[in-house]
Amino acid sequence: MKKFLSVLLIMMMIISAVGCSTPAETPAAEPAPAETPTEAPAEDLGWSSEYFDAEAMKGVTLNMYAVTDNVRGILDVFSEDTGIVVENLTLKNGEILQRLASEKEAGVAIADLWFTGGADTFIDGAQKGLLTAYVSPEAEVLDAKMKDADGYWHGTSLTLVNWVVNTKLIEEKGLKMPEVWDDLLDPGLTGQVSMPDPASSGTAFNVVSSVLEIRGETEGWAYLDKLIPQVPFFTPRGSDPANMVVNGEAIVGINASNGDRDLEVNNPHIKLVYPSDGTGWWPQPVAIIEGTKNLDASKVFIDWILSKRGMAVMAEVRNAAVARLDVERPEGIVDINTIKLFDTDFQANAEKRDAILEEWQKRVK
Repeated sequence: MKKFLSVLLIMMMIISAVGCSTPAETPAAEPAPAETPTEAPAEDLGWSSEYFDAEAMKGVTLNMYAVTDNVRGILDVFSEDTGIVVENLTLKNGEILQRLASEKEAGVAIADLWFTGGADTFIDGAQKGLLTAYVSPEAEVLDAKMKDADGYWHGTSLTLVNWVVNTKLIEEKGLKMPEVWDDLLDPGLTGQVSMPDPASSGTAFNVVSSVLEIRGETEGWAYLDKLIPQVPFFTPRGSDPANMVVNGEAIVGINASNGDRDLEVNNPHIKLVYPSDGTGWWPQPVAIIEGTKNLDASKVFIDWILSKRGMAVMAEVRNAAVARLDVERPEGIVDINTIKLFDTDFQANAEKRDAILEEWQKRVK
């Protein structure tokens, strides 16, 4: 009995406890976390570089060697985009190569970048240890002939060899409009052909080396021996022959062109001729100079100029066909598909540069 009462008492206490207890509250659902506003995607500026540090590079000055002053507009836009200033010194093609060699020998690198000039001189410079290799990610889209496989130089725009012809003088002298390279040997053009010096001009060296490559050493030098008397003197700059023809000082000028027709448009007595049997061409390279104290900023310039943004600026400023196929060809630029281009081995010609120039000097004298 006592055991039963004890059990009953315990059960009553349990029932009482349950009855007096309040039901457990269901935990309130946690509020959903506030959505983090998604940042607007960064504006696609058409260029990027892993080496670019806007704060650290603001006001940094890069020194550049170039063969033309018309890169100034490109450099100004680069400065606007990056804050990096570029100072340009214009020299002849051969002078830049000689200067870099002298600076290396003295152990002092004055310039950081080399932009524009003959591809052969850049190749020569790379072989002599005057350039620093940098394989830009932007170079992936470039054709193999428009860049060095190891990154010592990259092509930016295309330069074509053409002839500037004074049609008024052609008509006055009753001469045939030249169409192929052998036409420059016409006796009526003796002393009337203007050509730069191959030792200083990338244009002229391209012509000489291309003739030797296409015709072979024996026939090539035989042709050049006949061409030399047609030229009264060899000009120091590649731009000189065009000016002489425009001014009536020569009938035909061997010229380097971006593919534009400006000389024809601005001078009614001028006709631009692309030889129907083929002509020389080369990429206008850009490179970092060995010993630069501004390596990262120099890499930024390479990335920028090879980008879609940089080449679009170049196409507009220089009115040139550029190396990237995803940049539209400027209006008025010749369609290179209509021109026969020599199949040029820039590497081989660069390796033979000194020997070619030495032989050239013997024959000119």
